[in-house]
Amino acid sequence: MVIRTSTASFMIEGSDSTDGCINIRCTSQVELYRFFGSGEIKETGNTHFPYLAKSCKQEFANALILMVKEIDYSEFSEFSMALA
Repeated sequence: MVIRTSTASFMIEGSDSTDGCINIRCTSQVELYRFFGSGEIKETGNTHFPYLAKSCKQEFANALILMVKEIDYSEFSEFSMALA
């Protein structure tokens, strides 16, 4: 799954391990640390998603809640339900 914010893109994928964790790759080390700072952040060498963190599913859910709370709905003013 890919999640895009105004400051970064995140790619969420299953982890190879069996510990119930997921891998989160990101275009911004700062944003990855801000949302998933409790774990180690590694540089991957990948040009599209150069940073990687491992997260448990509960930490990921908490980060998603924070992302939703940070949505600036004023950016949606140009859209109308009449167009939907």
